[in-house]
Amino acid sequence: MTLLFLTLAGLMLVGAPIFVAIGGAAVIYLIAYGIPPLIAIQQMVSGIDSFPILAVPFFVLAGNLMNAGAITDRLFGFAHSLCGHWKGGLAHVNVIGSVIFSGMSGTAVADASGLGQVEVKAMRDRGYDTEFSVGISAASATMGPVIPPSLPMVVYGFSAQVSVGQLFVAGIVPGLLMAASLHLMVAWYARRRGYPVEPRASWHERWQALIKSGPALLMPVILMGGIILGIVTPTEAAAVASGYALLISALLYRTLDLTNFLRVLRESFETTATVMLMVAASTLFGWVLVRENAAQQFSEFMLTYASSPEAALVALNLLLLVAGMFLETIAVILIAVPIVMPVVTQFGIDPVQFGIIMVLNLMIGLMTPPVGLLLFVMSKIGGIDFWSTFRACAPFLVPLGAVLLIVTFVPWVSLALPRLIFQ
Repeated sequence: MTLLFLTLAGLMLVGAPIFVAIGGAAVIYLIAYGIPPLIAIQQMVSGIDSFPILAVPFFVLAGNLMNAGAITDRLFGFAHSLCGHWKGGLAHVNVIGSVIFSGMSGTAVADASGLGQVEVKAMRDRGYDTEFSVGISAASATMGPVIPPSLPMVVYGFSAQVSVGQLFVAGIVPGLLMAASLHLMVAWYARRRGYPVEPRASWHERWQALIKSGPALLMPVILMGGIILGIVTPTEAAAVASGYALLISALLYRTLDLTNFLRVLRESFETTATVMLMVAASTLFGWVLVRENAAQQFSEFMLTYASSPEAALVALNLLLLVAGMFLETIAVILIAVPIVMPVVTQFGIDPVQFGIIMVLNLMIGLMTPPVGLLLFVMSKIGGIDFWSTFRACAPFLVPLGAVLLIVTFVPWVSLALPRLIFQ
């Protein structure tokens, strides 16, 4: 196992793409131990030969269609009509807009790259400093994979053999807690810095904003309603989301032409290929870990040093936080799940609750160096350097960390809804 992780670290240090580093380390292990290379092909193919994983390309396509179809502008306008008149109004609009968009995109990067551009520009035009605008936009984007639908939860459900429908429902309350914590942070900043208040929208203006964004707002209702009522599976819901996003963008709003549609397809193909390569490489890497009894060794270690489920959760949180600082979200899920799930089972931790804990940890990891993807995205949008972006995001780690602690040590926060609906 030492050879495996040394090779992985070496490939990452020389700048190899993460799926190349993961897959390459596993292949070198196979060669070193004389294992037939055919095993690598078999494991990689089996990793992506799964019906639940089909949700990945559809959710990616739905998010890209939403961005390309200028739906983000309509959602921002609706959120503005609701809370723009609060102190620090546009920052509150930022949070509400992300809550709404989270119910459509399923990824933090889609939220940041789509809605984030609208939010940062609007805030800067109204006199908000760039760092604060970038920080709240990055923090609010972390709700994307927590509030359903969620791409990371699809991958976790596939890896851990947990109901994706239950995971989606379990993310609703933690996602709303994240929003509430960010609203409190914004209110504190607004009072301290004297941020402006936007004119209060009339009820007529709110109604007009609702009419303009109404078809887009129906998407999360259709998706979650279909899943909860048993009409569609999460995978089928992803396909419905893509079709619905195409319908309202091209035919209803008429903001998506053929040129943009072809560009969206190309971007979606590229993103899907990257994710699928990650899944395939991580499946092979996981097979090597199983062969090396990594899960058993980790379980024995945890049983030796963790005396209670609470102690185990603290250790698992720390492990995931560190992993999220260095690895991409999907890679961490695919590599970590086979290792940590025996520990989760042995300590009686609900796998649905742990799925939410894992995603929350990894979303915080997106805002931390050295490989925080949201930092790179928001740095580009805000036009500031990487470390300035991190300093802008750092204060918002406090409310997000508080929500993580609540979800970790108060199980009913994530489990009450799925137990009510599915049992």
